[in-house]
Amino acid sequence: MGITSDGSEKKKLVFLLCAFFLLISCSTKTSEKVPVLYKGSIDMSTVSTWGEIYPLKGDWEFSWGNLYSPNTGYVESGQYFPVPGIWRDYSTEFTWQGHGSYRLKIHKSPEQKNLGIYVPRIPGVYSVYFGKRMIFANGINGTSRLDTEFLAHPNAQLYPLDSLDTELIVNVSNYRGNFLKGGIRNPFLIGDMDALKSKVVREMIWETLLVAIIFSVGLYHLIFFASYRKDLVPLYFSLFCFLVAFYSFVTSGLQYFLTHELSLDMRIRMEYFCEACLVPSVYMILKTMYPKQFGARWMMILMSTMFIFILSVFILGEEELIYLYSFFMHVPPFYTLVLLAALGYAWWQKEDRARTVFLSGMILAVSMVNDVIWGLYEVYFLIPYSFPAALVGFIAFNSYIISLRFTKDLEKAETFAELQSKYNEQLRLNAEEKSKFATLVDQSVDKGFHSLINQLESKESSDKSLSKLKTELNQTLSGVRDILDLMHHQGGKEELVEDEMRKFVLKNPLFSHSEIQKVSQFLRIDECLQVQRIFSDAVKIGARRSGESKIFWGKEGDSILLRVQAMGVLETKEEPSSLLEADLKVRAEKLGARFFLLSEHGKFEFELRLHS
Repeated sequence: MGITSDGSEKKKLVFLLCAFFLLISCSTKTSEKVPVLYKGSIDMSTVSTWGEIYPLKGDWEFSWGNLYSPNTGYVESGQYFPVPGIWRDYSTEFTWQGHGSYRLKIHKSPEQKNLGIYVPRIPGVYSVYFGKRMIFANGINGTSRLDTEFLAHPNAQLYPLDSLDTELIVNVSNYRGNFLKGGIRNPFLIGDMDALKSKVVREMIWETLLVAIIFSVGLYHLIFFASYRKDLVPLYFSLFCFLVAFYSFVTSGLQYFLTHELSLDMRIRMEYFCEACLVPSVYMILKTMYPKQFGARWMMILMSTMFIFILSVFILGEEELIYLYSFFMHVPPFYTLVLLAALGYAWWQKEDRARTVFLSGMILAVSMVNDVIWGLYEVYFLIPYSFPAALVGFIAFNSYIISLRFTKDLEKAETFAELQSKYNEQLRLNAEEKSKFATLVDQSVDKGFHSLINQLESKESSDKSLSKLKTELNQTLSGVRDILDLMHHQGGKEELVEDEMRKFVLKNPLFSHSEIQKVSQFLRIDECLQVQRIFSDAVKIGARRSGESKIFWGKEGDSILLRVQAMGVLETKEEPSSLLEADLKVRAEKLGARFFLLSEHGKFEFELRLHS
């Protein structure tokens, strides 16, 4: 079972694999010539910086347990460690939480007037100095948790190098925020100021487009679900898109620009919340698409355990949450393997489009492992932050699959509508045939019975046997007409009983306080017809009076009760009441019901009680 055909599906899969390997190959791209950074110093005069950007990667001088200030100066340690890097990997003497200062000496030539530094975002609270001049700080560096304070992230990250020789000094205190990543995790950049500005603008545009596009896809599928609610996949997919859009925002530099005063603790909680929700959201989509493979009880229990991590975001303190977050980084690959195994099983069982979903999920899983390994061991085997990029591809590809799923549903709906139209036409023809047949029977029977009755009426009226035969013929004729009326009837039981009573109430305002309940469903349709006839006879006998009147039709105990009450003088008398009472009695006997009838000059009361 393919998307459209085996050939087109293979082309899509080949395209996916080519894109994935292109992603891997991008990670090997480097500049041909870079400045050499050695033992805490770098000479930029040896390279051309016009239009170029270079990362300040190499060994910086690191002074553990000391913070630089313009008054006390830099405390030299004689120790050099790689930057980017985190100090827990430098030496066992460096604790998880701590403080320290980095120093890098930069030399440039007089001709390099447009040289600048790009300051990255660093975990914790940090400040950056050019010699004795502070150029950047997101808070107050302290030597303990109590005197370390986060204030706000500055929006500016580019600073010109005015001096020929500059000491770049960075103080880091990781008592706030992610204390497991103390150090300089992201590289400082040096190069042409125009090129650096262009880089910052490109990143801002890219991140804004990324968040906006993913959010728009989610909004589209949410509107899609609102207009076509028969399939829950678009709803779950839209929630997944909103989650990914928020995750892309949280992990981007855009959040520092828009929410620069948001606390470090809150940023970590938002990122952790998004990552903990990703697996359950994907599971809900797959469970709806492939209920046979993903609807098993054990899998639902397994996936529900993810809510432990989600709840911890709102319950745990800052330090406890960091430790749990570090443990959680090992969890998603395990859950992903379970989902991929179930998806592979769906592919093996030839479920619709399971193969393409499986392969797109594999790419997403590999990119997720890339980011997980970076989070745990600071190592990439693909390009950095490949997971958000793979998420975008996963969203685009699966949005296409959902569109195909909707197209298939529309085709089924069109086929069903065509069959329904043919079925309705056949019902109409059957109804016409039934009505035509009932009319012919009605005419022939009515003519035959009336001929017999007329002959009996011409005989001697004193003959009791003839009178009895005449009565029985009238009752038989009434029964045949009941059958024919049922053949003509196109509605249900409620139309026979409750609707007739409501029509009578609307035509007679004196009965406006009547109570008519829906109890006809407890009767057979032939019984409903008898009740309708009894009601008609009862109101003809004496209900048309000038005083207050009321009808009750509903449940009373174990019985179904019809009660008609009317006060005042009878206004009209269209038919002899004796004939109506006789017909009423016969119909009550057919129902096996008890009735009571009181018709006086100023009062009328009728009651029919049926056992439900």
